[in-house]
Amino acid sequence: MIDKSKYNNIEIPDELDHVVNDAIFEGMRTQRKKKPFFVLKRLGTVMAVFVLFSITLLNVSPVFAQVAYNIPILGDLCRIVTIREYHFEDEIKYIDVKIPEITSTGKSDLENRLNLEIQKKINECIKTHEEVAKDYFEAYVKTGGNPDEFNPIGITVDYEIKSCNENYASFVIYCYETAFTAYNEEIYYNVDLERGRIITLKDWFGNDYKEIVADNIEKTIAEWSEEQKEVLWDDLEIIDLITENTDFYINDEGQIVIAFPKYEIAYGAAGAFEFVIKK
Repeated sequence: MIDKSKYNNIEIPDELDHVVNDAIFEGMRTQRKKKPFFVLKRLGTVMAVFVLFSITLLNVSPVFAQVAYNIPILGDLCRIVTIREYHFEDEIKYIDVKIPEITSTGKSDLENRLNLEIQKKINECIKTHEEVAKDYFEAYVKTGGNPDEFNPIGITVDYEIKSCNENYASFVIYCYETAFTAYNEEIYYNVDLERGRIITLKDWFGNDYKEIVADNIEKTIAEWSEEQKEVLWDDLEIIDLITENTDFYINDEGQIVIAFPKYEIAYGAAGAFEFVIKK
């Protein structure tokens, strides 16, 4: 279980006081000089800047994000925040971690379940990469390498919010390292906030989801040039790759985006592929 004790007594950042104080001062100064209409207009502008500033802090500052938990309006604006961020290094590896947490959904059971799973997945991922780094270091030394000249393996855990609104939240957790891309991992979460559950392709498209998704992808590939098609596996059957466990996310336009990892449909050098399902 990740230790959150250091966040329990977090002080509100100075930036928040400055913004609030500036807003109050501006309102009082304008009230003495202008009519009520202009006062409201100016205060509205100031508050808009305040909200924009607050959302920015939610995304970049885990400290401010933790404080915002106790502010209902801000909590409703952003349901995915960085709950912890840390760096660790030794002679074998260096680790940079950002841990997200989903909150303010109104469904505590869903939040607890997902957040525990996220922490478990991240812990497992870090442990796997630490073991890989250790094995690589030992092999390096056994084959005559100088321990003092070993380049530490970089391990990074991060996340990206794909979309978040009153209906659903879609985000991806990345776990990767600098030395061995074969161990890199992407974990996709698509959450139905109304029903309090994970969204599957079957939920979204119905019982014919395999045919719908595969047909859409095949139409996209058909529009590629011959040079683009050459990187695909010769015996590729898209429909065989579509299951309820297929990775995907929901973009800002409310479209499903299928994410095929490296080697899934093409040569490794071609990298990963994404297909927007337009239906």
